[in-house]
Amino acid sequence: AAMSQIMQTIVLALLALIAGVEGMRRTHVKGRQMFVDGEPFIVKGICYSPVPINESVYFSPYGDYFTADYSFIWLRDLPLIKQMGANVVRTYGWQVTNDHTAFLDAATNNGLYVMATYYTGDSVETPVGTPAERQALIDGFVKEVAKYASHPSLLFWSFGNEMNGVWNGFLQALGKSGDKQCDWDERYDDLGGCWVHKGTIPKPGDVCYDSSYCVYSRLFTLINDASIAAKAVADVLVVSAFADVDGLSDKVKRAGHLALEMDAWTAQVYRGISFGDFFASMGNATDKPTLLTEYGVDAYHDACGSGTQTPCYNTLGDTSGSYEDEESQAYFAGNLTMEINTAASNKPSCKLATEGWTNCTCIGGFLMSWSDEYWKGAKAQAKCSPTIDDPGFSTKTCEPKAHVTCGNWDASQHDLCGYQLDAAPDHYVNEEWFGVTSPSQCASSIDSLRARTIYYTMREMWSGKTDRDVAFPTCETIIDERCVTLGDGGGQPVLGWLFARSDGGSLPCSGHGSCTTDWRECGVGTSEESATPCCSCELGFAGVGCAELDARVFVGLVVAAALTVLLVAMLTLSMVSAICGKGIKGELAEPLIEQ
Repeated sequence: AAMSQIMQTIVLALLALIAGVEGMRRTHVKGRQMFVDGEPFIVKGICYSPVPINESVYFSPYGDYFTADYSFIWLRDLPLIKQMGANVVRTYGWQVTNDHTAFLDAATNNGLYVMATYYTGDSVETPVGTPAERQALIDGFVKEVAKYASHPSLLFWSFGNEMNGVWNGFLQALGKSGDKQCDWDERYDDLGGCWVHKGTIPKPGDVCYDSSYCVYSRLFTLINDASIAAKAVADVLVVSAFADVDGLSDKVKRAGHLALEMDAWTAQVYRGISFGDFFASMGNATDKPTLLTEYGVDAYHDACGSGTQTPCYNTLGDTSGSYEDEESQAYFAGNLTMEINTAASNKPSCKLATEGWTNCTCIGGFLMSWSDEYWKGAKAQAKCSPTIDDPGFSTKTCEPKAHVTCGNWDASQHDLCGYQLDAAPDHYVNEEWFGVTSPSQCASSIDSLRARTIYYTMREMWSGKTDRDVAFPTCETIIDERCVTLGDGGGQPVLGWLFARSDGGSLPCSGHGSCTTDWRECGVGTSEESATPCCSCELGFAGVGCAELDARVFVGLVVAAALTVLLVAMLTLSMVSAICGKGIKGELAEPLIEQ
């Protein structure tokens, strides 16, 4: 028995040793190169937040579009994303109480990997001011990572999104935690604070130099602890999606050694037609690779950007000179993607790249984004509060360059909400217009998509295909044709010759129901087939295509038929009895004896 235990211990130790060898891992980073299944890998990614028109991530019953209930959305999208040449999709969060296996299965079925973001929101939603609060955050993250640890589609986990942005409050909360506070002034540098906005990064001896190191050292330590814990339960890469703000490369250079277990430094970079010195500055700051978790420009040319008026009153479709600008969006994205390819670290010459190399810095990026997001007007960065349709509206409530209709909660309207940015093609960022595709509403929760020019630009750059032979489903194919198909496959009609209204199921739902797009009525789909749209059958009909009689009606018909047979039998017997009785009476009426 003792020898058996010794052998078991040796075997377990060998397995642990093998598991720790990088070559045996599915994915790992070595130097500045990323490997998947032993081969150098570059992310050709798309940011994926497929919120339908007139719905929002903020209120029920919507918000988590990665459950099987919404399979009709991602089963529409994932094949099109693959045909564009992408290899990874990035999500921004989901409800941890829900199951997302079907979505991950569908990604695998379509040859795509996933970067899942563990949603942290801001420091009010996710407090980090005490050791217990920070541990609770890490524990929740690890639990979610472990939940899908064996799923082949999950390549990355992002621990939060833009945790280094002052708008999310994590730096402030961490700076004020503990007995020794950082005394970091969160205001913009041009307002006397430490947040690098229009000035230069702080130098040794400046009051902001030490205080900024203090807050970032705490943030990077938190992320490092989360990375260690997550990689202990799953073979995944762990990052944290940072905003390209506050002199990021300087913070990485000075405090990045505190996040050794994080696999890559990331940034959401919006600097116009070029990344400028981003790759060079990050190459000089770290020996880790860089991953762009967002890049690109929006598809709307907004007169608000170059005009002198503030706030802005122009609206969609007016005569202000604004218009949808697909060409600029595609041109900027193409140029940025070429810069990513130039900086890519998957080349053989990049094997030895380390800190100080200003090339071989990048493992790819995620283009922003798959489809326009109508809900974003609620969280416009430049806004009026209240908006112009409110009786209390005043221009004094508007931030510089705000559209007077923003921020609102009207997710049915394609708003122009955003903010001024000199680097953008029109000097303005319209948050709702970043889509590679533009949606049109077919019905509640269901949209059709129109490919913009950028789709085919990226298809050529990512896959080498120059054709436009990609079929985007129309509203008719998404809804009507599906419900016709349901009618065709809904089972053998019972007494169809008596009840059928359509010939061969050529009408939706066999002509005995209506096509509904309410996922709450249609039920749960799978990784391969959507449950929505579905047929809502008329009274008396059943089956997925309404081609069958409802069981209750069938029973009723059988009972009615039986009663009819019984009634006929009774009537027949009654008639026979009546006839026979009349004959007997007639015979008895004659004299029995002749007189």
